Amino acid sequence: MLLRSVAYGESDRVVTLLTRAHGKIAALARGARRSKKRFAGALEPFALLRVDVALGGNGMGRLDAATVVRAYPALLRDLARMNAAGAFLTLVRDLLPDGAADEEIFEDVISVLDALEGGEIPEQSLLLTAQAQLLARAGWSPGLDGCGRCGKVPEHTRSADFDPVNGFLVCQSCGGASHRLSALARAALLEATQGNFIEAAAAPWTTEDLEATRRALRIFIDERLERRSDRPSLR
Repeated sequence: MLLRSVAYGESDRVVTLLTRAHGKIAALARGARRSKKRFAGALEPFALLRVDVALGGNGMGRLDAATVVRAYPALLRDLARMNAAGAFLTLVRDLLPDGAADEEIFEDVISVLDALEGGEIPEQSLLLTAQAQLLARAGWSPGLDGCGRCGKVPEHTRSADFDPVNGFLVCQSCGGASHRLSALARAALLEATQGNFIEAAAAPWTTEDLEATRRALRIFIDERLERRSDRPSLR
């Protein structure tokens, strides 16, 4: 799976790939911007690829060939779905360490693209729940089941305050927090962190739920990426 492609020199590309066997890797694709035989348009976003790559000892491999195994034409015809797919793959690229293979995350990426291709689940809720599941897989689950200061568990039918900087709920007795998440949003995110992001995305999200959750999760993600040097290892 192509995560990023950057022009290099007169005809080459440096690509970042998510692979099943080796996790995230970087590779130099020589002549990729002019070769029609070895790459045949495969180095485009949102496609499952079969690649011939030689891993490099200095962190940079060599991509010799790539072909498309599965394309997503409906996704590519819809700007909103393309934006959701791009945002998710950007988080995959930014969050994951190099060379750490994770079968579950690889399958999650395919599931996200499959769901966006199908178009039956709204792309906004799908992106939020997919991001929450990815964060959980990487060891960065937000604390949504109880107050991070006193441990009080909110009623499952009520909204709760979330502190995205510290990454946990804060009850009113402990002073509350900056972002309020509805009961539905909190339950959906919890379900996603447990590995059910498709079901969580299909919940009856409101526009207000989506916007409030998007803002809180964006701050949470930015804070986690700032702390990458302390990031726990993937399973």
